[in-house]
Amino acid sequence: MRVAVFSERLAPPFDEGIKNVTYNLLRRLGVEHTVLALTTGGADIPELGVRDIPNVNRLLVNGQLAALLRDFRPQRICYIPTASMTLFSFIRAWVLGRYVPGALVTMVALQPRRQGMLARRLVPYIAPARVIVQSQASAALLGYLGARVHFVPAGVDTERFHPVSPAEREALRRKYGLRTSRPIALHVGHIHAGRNVAVLEALQRAGAAQTLLVGSTSTRQDLELAQQLQRAGVWVLAEYLPAVEEMYQLADLYVFPPAPDMPAERTPAIEVPLSVLEAMACDLPVVSTRFGGLPALFPAGPGMHFVDTPWDEEAWVQAARAALQDGAGHTRRQVLPFGWDRFVKAVLGAEE
Repeated sequence: MRVAVFSERLAPPFDEGIKNVTYNLLRRLGVEHTVLALTTGGADIPELGVRDIPNVNRLLVNGQLAALLRDFRPQRICYIPTASMTLFSFIRAWVLGRYVPGALVTMVALQPRRQGMLARRLVPYIAPARVIVQSQASAALLGYLGARVHFVPAGVDTERFHPVSPAEREALRRKYGLRTSRPIALHVGHIHAGRNVAVLEALQRAGAAQTLLVGSTSTRQDLELAQQLQRAGVWVLAEYLPAVEEMYQLADLYVFPPAPDMPAERTPAIEVPLSVLEAMACDLPVVSTRFGGLPALFPAGPGMHFVDTPWDEEAWVQAARAALQDGAGHTRRQVLPFGWDRFVKAVLGAEE
C-alpha cells in the first residue's frame, strides 16, 4: 500500500510524545508499505525518508506539497497534528485529502482540545474518514462525528523495552554513576511545572526512594525548577539519552504525576503517555494520576497505583511505598497487547 504521513515540526531527537509516535509509525509502516513522509518547520530525516517542505502556510495550501502528494498517489494519508484535534487541524486534514481524492485520510489526535460551537458545526462536513484518539474522554468530545472516532492507544516496543536481571540493573546503575542503596523512583518527560514533577521532591524528602528525573530535550526546560529539584536531592539528567530504555531498567518504580484536569497546553503529555507504557514493558510498578486513557486501559491493582489527589504529597508517598512493596512482575503482561503493529493497522483502517 502507498501511505503518506504528514506531521509538523518533525525533527530529531525523538524524545517527545508526538514525535515519538510519528517516528515509530514511520518505522513500522516502512516494513510492509511504500511511505511518503513529509513535514514542515522540521528537518530532512534521511533514515526515515522524511522530507521537510519550507514555507508552508497554516492551512497547508502549498503547491509543492500538493504536487508531491499527487505524484505519489497514496491510498492512505495519515496526519498527526502537533495541535491535536483543533478546528484548524481538521481543516488541514481536509486540505490534505483534497490533494488526493479517494485516499482514506486518518487524523491521529494525541491530546484533548476543547470543541467550540464553530467546530461542532463545521467539522462534521470536513472531518477525515477516521480520527484516532487516546482516551474515552476525547472520543466523547468528538462524539458528534459518530463512528469515525476510534480510541486506539499508541504502542510500545516490547523488544527494546524489557526487564533485566538484578545483576544487570546494578551494572546499569554503575554505568550511569547512579549508585544508591535505596530503590530508584523514575520519571521521564518534560522538566516543566505543569508535569507536577515537584512530586519527586516530596518522595525524596520523605525517604520513600531516591528519585530520578530524565528530562526531554525537545521542549524548553525549566532550569530553575531543575535546580530546585537537584537541591532537594533529586537526580536530574537533562540530556538526550539514545538508550533511554536503560533508565527504566535500572529503576524500581515509575512515577507519572501530571494532573489529569490541567489544560493540555500546560501538561505537555499525550493521553496515553509512552513513558508509562515503556516503564510497564520493563515490568516496573507504576504510580500515576488517572491521566487520559490510562484508567480505561489498566485497572488499579498490584503494580498499578492511581493517586486521586495529584497535589497531595502524602498520597504520593503512600502510593509509592505500596507500589515498591508490590515489586516487579505485574505490569509487563498488561502492555504486551499494545504493540505498534496494532496501532499501524488502525491508522490504515484495518480491523483492530
